[in-house]
Amino acid sequence: MYSSIKRINRTIILLMTLMFLQTTVQAQPILVPGFMGIESSYMDAPAAGSDSSNAYFTISNLHYEPIVLLSATGEAFGNATFIDPDGNELEQVVIRPGGRLVMGPNNVHLRLGELEAEAVDEGSQDITLLVRLGLEPEEAVEAIEELGVMSGVRSREAGIPNEKKYVVHVMVRD
Repeated sequence: MYSSIKRINRTIILLMTLMFLQTTVQAQPILVPGFMGIESSYMDAPAAGSDSSNAYFTISNLHYEPIVLLSATGEAFGNATFIDPDGNELEQVVIRPGGRLVMGPNNVHLRLGELEAEAVDEGSQDITLLVRLGLEPEEAVEAIEELGVMSGVRSREAGIPNEKKYVVHVMVRD
């Protein structure tokens, strides 16, 4: 009886270790509370002789305003374009409040061009998504860095306040 319990405990520990290792290898979800969640992401390995591929994300809008996917950048590719289900290029992708976008080969997806073969061989890539909260951009602001009232530094980056960049770790699938 004691040896059976001991064997079960070892099995459970082994399974938990394997689960931990598996989750650290796969792309991790991103959650920006009250704004958006990126539940899953992956990209296809490029076909032999091709310098392009597609990337897919599942993105949930957790905000009461629409969110807009504006662009994507990364070190492993030269350009990225959002593509609609009919194969047409999109300037942006809007996700309505409470909505969820599941990108896929027969749905909206991100086409990556000018891929570097060595970078794709690494098995995963970082893709930076530029996301806007709301349909219209706010007025651009100047950078600020000054001492605050409580002797802390108050700062703000230059740019459009309702547009932020989010880095997504994407696994490459064969």
